[in-house]
Amino acid sequence: MHLLVGNPTAQSGRNAARIEAAREKLRAAGVVHDFVPTRPGGLTAEDTAAALRTGRYAVAIAMGGDGTFAEVAKGVLRSGTRLPMAMLPTGTANDQGRSFGMESGEEDLDRNVQIVAEGHTVPLDAGHIQAFDALEEPVGEDWFFDSAGWGFSALVLRMRNEDRRLVGGVPILRELYRDHAVYAGAILRAFAMSTLQEQPFDAEVTTPHGTTWLEAVTDLIVKNTRVYAGAWVLDETASPEDGEMELVPFHGREEFLARGIVHHELVPLYGEHLAAVGMRLPAAVRAPWFDVKVHSRPLAPGVEAQIDGEEWLRAERYRVTVHRHALRLVVPQGRAGG
Repeated sequence: MHLLVGNPTAQSGRNAARIEAAREKLRAAGVVHDFVPTRPGGLTAEDTAAALRTGRYAVAIAMGGDGTFAEVAKGVLRSGTRLPMAMLPTGTANDQGRSFGMESGEEDLDRNVQIVAEGHTVPLDAGHIQAFDALEEPVGEDWFFDSAGWGFSALVLRMRNEDRRLVGGVPILRELYRDHAVYAGAILRAFAMSTLQEQPFDAEVTTPHGTTWLEAVTDLIVKNTRVYAGAWVLDETASPEDGEMELVPFHGREEFLARGIVHHELVPLYGEHLAAVGMRLPAAVRAPWFDVKVHSRPLAPGVEAQIDGEEWLRAERYRVTVHRHALRLVVPQGRAGG
């Protein structure tokens, strides 16, 4: 028996029809399952954990975007069952699905259901993040599976959420301005504010290999799976199950755009093209844990943070610990996410 978790109210309720179509295809593929709707405020993870602890289910399926994936994955971890997790991606960025060769279009549903039915699994690392204040007191902790980040990317996410709330109550705008449009609009607004020039920060990063001081950073990302922001590949050599993650720094708008172009899955240009324009991008730092102290510049606001595409706590210091093979993930045959 499988447990399917999804949000029937997403996209003004249209997701309910997608969920029902998926359920019909799962039944046709012989995947017996129950359905549990998502709930806000972290309750989806608790509902998933409680259901899995009953012993009734063998696999949990997350149907939705990276946020739903994260909530169901947290539920699997909290349940203590070590049960496999599957996915039926429908999100905008779909980092987790694309990292393992799965797309999120409606035309991809048949293949995705077949992948769930086949049940081929690979291990997946998870990141545990803790936040501390200036007195070294813990102020929060959580799990992430795609990425954690500070700076510009977190600012874009906050603006995206503000725009979603703004247009959510206006039916015409809600229909015209959603998904990729909301995300693109937030990026353009952030660039228009010249944030990359006005709000750099410094970071002191400690790993088992030593301590590095990063000056005038505009974005700092700790990445687990292959794909970031829907199509970027920040490190071609990264693996999601080697017990390590990659920390990638950005310095300024030009570097942000250069990484976006050079390491975009749809624009497969690599080092020789960077050399041609005389640009060298900082190498990623790979480690099983990171201690990150962020220092905002004078008169600048605190450094914004995100995990798995959602706003997170602003703090003075963060500790990221990689838990190797925390999950077993159902993926297409022959895929390992590398």
